[in-house]
Amino acid sequence: MTAEEMTNRDQMTLFALLAIARPATNRELRDIAGLEIDAGNKRRLKGYLQSTKRRSTTVHAITKAGRDWCLTAMSAGRPADTKFPAGPLYAILNGLRTYLIRTDQELEDLFKPDAESWIRSVYDELTVRRKGQYVRLADVCEWLDDDVDLSAELDRMVEQPDVHLKAELDQRKLTTEDEQAAVLIGSEPRHLLKIELA
Repeated sequence: MTAEEMTNRDQMTLFALLAIARPATNRELRDIAGLEIDAGNKRRLKGYLQSTKRRSTTVHAITKAGRDWCLTAMSAGRPADTKFPAGPLYAILNGLRTYLIRTDQELEDLFKPDAESWIRSVYDELTVRRKGQYVRLADVCEWLDDDVDLSAELDRMVEQPDVHLKAELDQRKLTTEDEQAAVLIGSEPRHLLKIELA
């Protein structure tokens, strides 16, 4: 599919997901890029976009075909009928593509997921209706890819004043998933996470 066959919104959706570099909800896409993915986007971007359910929330991620499309679009330059505001974006993307070629890098070198912002966005999703509450680390793990080292990230994040980890005191509540997701702080396993509102 060429850029001319997509709407401007479809193109911007792919570029936004490329930049975020990890699955994102519509709420997060609104905050970061000012857009949402609807049924029309999903239909037109079939194969370029993957949408999956996390409990009652849908998360969206760009596929390899989507990344390849972005790389091709970055090389091709601005489509002939593309005007402001998408036009200037294509100029920037062309410059990024030139930089990647000149420095012998890949898209993955430029756009990498930020584990801390991912953990924070997952916490926000899990506490939409109960802000500032503790959540199970096992629930956080369900939203993250296997290559995210939750233990290492939280060990670093717990030094920040708004991040709190605590153990589940009622051992009868602990599941196998809770024990597997536990983070050791000192020698004590912690099972629950709270991030205070800014």
